[in-house]
Amino acid sequence: MTDGRRIFAIGDIHGRRDQLAALLGRLTALDPGALLVFLGDYIDRGGQSRQVVDEIIALRAKRPDTVLLMGNHEAALARFAVSCSPDDLRHMRTLGFQATLDSYGVSPGTCGIGFMPAAHREFFARLTRWFSAGRFVFCHSPIAYGVNPDAADEFALDGLLSNRRIEAAGWPESGKTLIFGHVPLESPLVAPGLIGVDTGAGRVLTAVELPDVRFHHA
Repeated sequence: MTDGRRIFAIGDIHGRRDQLAALLGRLTALDPGALLVFLGDYIDRGGQSRQVVDEIIALRAKRPDTVLLMGNHEAALARFAVSCSPDDLRHMRTLGFQATLDSYGVSPGTCGIGFMPAAHREFFARLTRWFSAGRFVFCHSPIAYGVNPDAADEFALDGLLSNRRIEAAGWPESGKTLIFGHVPLESPLVAPGLIGVDTGAGRVLTAVELPDVRFHHA
């Protein structure tokens, strides 16, 4: 564990600031000193993407050690931010990007992410690819054991963070447990070496409490 502290790892938010606020209220009441780890996919689909980013920026100002991981939606956004490519914009639309544009009040033809406030652009630029704390490894998607997300170029990273295939081999034997989102499930997955916490964007937002492996929902 990190300094012996409790950890709350929070699954895919997808523009639902209302669920995020409710869940954070419960987690803070349980342990205001716990380490918070966000597993990525903050934006798209839900109608409050801008408000989600505002919420997390304010949270991190109060709790600067909060861990913010990149999801596949943020990886796609980073690529579009550089390319302004119509192909990348079309891909973003398949991910629900129109809801994000609407939350910022910008037109469909927007190029890149210059429409975002500087603090939001910095938020996305500072996202990390994975995180380890003791025997727990955190990544947006169910990466295979032995994979190093930091070694992936932007194209490999997109495939890595978009992967929905759960590969258990190696994790139980390693003594490590991978905590991931991205794979929507009716209820959280708990298996040797694996914990999945994506319970469906807009349906239920889930966090796992570690090391005790208790789940909290909003």
